[in-house]
Amino acid sequence: MLRDKLSIKLSELLSALSLALDSANNRIFQHSRRTAYVAFNIAKNMGIDEHILSDIYYASFIHDIGMTGEMTQYSIEDIHNDKKLKKEHCQAGAEIIKYLPLNERVHDFVLYHHEEWNGKGVYGLKHDDIPIGSQIIHLADYFDLNYGSILNEDINVNNIKRFFIIAKGELFSPEAVDSFLDVMDKEKFWFDLKFYNFQQILNTIEPNKQREINIGELKKIAKAFSVLIDKKSKFTYTHSQGVAKITKDIAEYFDYDKLVVDKLEIAAYLHDLGKLVVPNEILEKPGKLSKEEFDIIKSHPYYTKIILKQVKGLEIIADWAGNHHEKLDGTGYPEKLTNNNLTREDQIIAIADIYQALTEDRPYRKGLSKEEALKIIQDIGSKNKFQQEVINGLREVI
Repeated sequence: MLRDKLSIKLSELLSALSLALDSANNRIFQHSRRTAYVAFNIAKNMGIDEHILSDIYYASFIHDIGMTGEMTQYSIEDIHNDKKLKKEHCQAGAEIIKYLPLNERVHDFVLYHHEEWNGKGVYGLKHDDIPIGSQIIHLADYFDLNYGSILNEDINVNNIKRFFIIAKGELFSPEAVDSFLDVMDKEKFWFDLKFYNFQQILNTIEPNKQREINIGELKKIAKAFSVLIDKKSKFTYTHSQGVAKITKDIAEYFDYDKLVVDKLEIAAYLHDLGKLVVPNEILEKPGKLSKEEFDIIKSHPYYTKIILKQVKGLEIIADWAGNHHEKLDGTGYPEKLTNNNLTREDQIIAIADIYQALTEDRPYRKGLSKEEALKIIQDIGSKNKFQQEVINGLREVI
């Protein structure tokens, strides 16, 4: 059971959610995790205060959080090579961060992470007018975008150093560059970046190890990410929030303890987290999906569960969120679970998801009325796909 004080580390949660963002189409896998690692090492070597160091670390994980919604049509290279798009994703990211339980500094670090030392960045800030965290994240971000893809090749470290020496005082803060040059001298830095289990490396450096979140903070983060998930397609603009509302109502109908209601609501907010991995051309295809396309769609609950299970303390929420396409008779996906494995909580989210989807417009049809949707769900239930009591609960709250 979740307690009001969760044994969930904020950095671990942000790292997992950043992986979901970086697994999306047109993104670079684990880019934000590597950026966090590089930024941490630069800041630590500079002797940055521990509290600011933690905020730089958190901001690094979500520095590209604004690359959602309409931005998904662009590749990460497109965005970073276009000043207008760079500014838009900084603004969008900073706006989302306002709704997260994070220090105001994190907002500023993300908003200004594309400022250049010479004042030619997207907002025109110059020198020490640029927040220290933004100076460091800008350098770390640039490094990974340009060199992260060749980490497993024979890297010429001297060539990389030469570039940053030339860019010192122009693109990047002189102090941050000097610190990074020191960091690059250590073999451990390169060994860490190449290590196959990068989350394990992050666990060894994690600053502010005592920073845990309570259930209210977790709900804020889950709700903010549900908005990002839903904005991926115009046909799912409020889907996760709708599923969360129905899930909460059904849970309260069954008179669950408040903490269980909160957990179910959080799982519902995040149930489609894995859809960030699915290309929009499949999500918004007006015609029938091919088998290969449907297989990609069927992967999304798998990714939801695998990403959330990387966070210690979220295991039960990960199961509830990831099982929302399973059925009692074993015909669901992706694990083909049966009534021996599925709980009533799993089914509550699954039923809420089906109802919400049926009543929303889709590329291939208009949304159904509540009566039509309930009839379809009743028909599905009569085939031993869901417990009748869960369907009755949905009918009562609708």
